[in-house]
Amino acid sequence: MRANLSEEKPPTRSRVAVLGTLAEMHRESIKYDLKMLGRLVKDLQPDLLCAEIRLDDWQTGDLSNLPFIYREGLVPLARRTDIIIVPVEGSKDVQLIAPHGGRWRGLREFIVRLLNGHLRWMQRLANGPETINSPIFQSACQTTCALIARMCGVQTQRAWDQANQDILDNVLTAIRRDPGRRVLVTVDCRRSHRLIQSLRGMPEVELVDYRLL
Repeated sequence: MRANLSEEKPPTRSRVAVLGTLAEMHRESIKYDLKMLGRLVKDLQPDLLCAEIRLDDWQTGDLSNLPFIYREGLVPLARRTDIIIVPVEGSKDVQLIAPHGGRWRGLREFIVRLLNGHLRWMQRLANGPETINSPIFQSACQTTCALIARMCGVQTQRAWDQANQDILDNVLTAIRRDPGRRVLVTVDCRRSHRLIQSLRGMPEVELVDYRLL
């Protein structure tokens, strides 16, 4: 029994980096615009690009259903290179918007708008990808999003948690299906810190800064 255990090989590790993105804000005149995002991914040349895309939208082949950064940036880039895109978003698109009705509806909606506005201000102030993907910014972003989810109510909070778990599960499935690859995960910066925390310590993952992929 001991001999068998000693002969077990450790899992093949995949080099993985998480790159936080800014959704529609990449359209704006900021340093971290769509062109810079495209250049970053092109320079990194990952084997697999785990993208925040739903599988059913990806399978249709209709780019019009995809989020802006993939439709106009990363999917065309991948088609010109050897990068393989793997959709990792869950089946539901969860938005952190205060629900209608319920107790203190007006106050909750106001607080959610205030926090979302604060988050957008933080993102514009951070501007570049280095700051957006820094531990300090990611932690502040995660805290703000946790407060927003709390104000949105229990159902939205649970749906947000499940959406993050779905992305993690899908990323791990891709890594385990094709081990030993260089993997870049692009997710909204609101999710990146939590995803990094979850991936850290996974035996099949060598987690690195995106600049070191």
